[in-house]
Amino acid sequence: MAWRGLDILRLLAGGPKLTRELADALGIPVERAKEHCRRLKDKGLMQSAEGVHGITAAGAQALAGGAEVVSGPSKGGCAERYKGSLRAKAWRGFRIRRKAGVDDLLPLVLGPEAKPEAEAKARQNLDCYLRALTKAGFLTELPRRGGPARWVLVRDSGPCAPAWNKAQRTVTDANTGEVHHV
Repeated sequence: MAWRGLDILRLLAGGPKLTRELADALGIPVERAKEHCRRLKDKGLMQSAEGVHGITAAGAQALAGGAEVVSGPSKGGCAERYKGSLRAKAWRGFRIRRKAGVDDLLPLVLGPEAKPEAEAKARQNLDCYLRALTKAGFLTELPRRGGPARWVLVRDSGPCAPAWNKAQRTVTDANTGEVHHV
């Protein structure tokens, strides 16, 4: 199921088209053409009225500039996928407390009746996540005085938790759309 946004903009550059005309020209079902049009409209690249679609100035500019039109959230759209995840809860905890360590965050993210095996996994996950956020510049590790590591939030970019991709070694900030290689 390929994204056909740029193809639709090329067709609309020749003048307004009906949804059925777009579907026939692309060889896709009408429902798929409607979905593509809805996404282009959401991005401000086309306008629609009663099944007739036309390209906007922004769409013409994207087409002229050769910009790749992709589906998915826009840069900085803050589309947080896992609001109830351990990392999202830890991020919210940091935004509230400003300074915390893994031991401070565990009760917030797990709740009062966590099993020991779940706590061990969560501790490892949080430690890895906090170190990645440190390398990306969101947190700074405080000097230790014989106790466990603690961090301070130095860059609060917004409500959505930065996403750590361990395989690609990147931290993506959903609030700004920035990708930090660590």
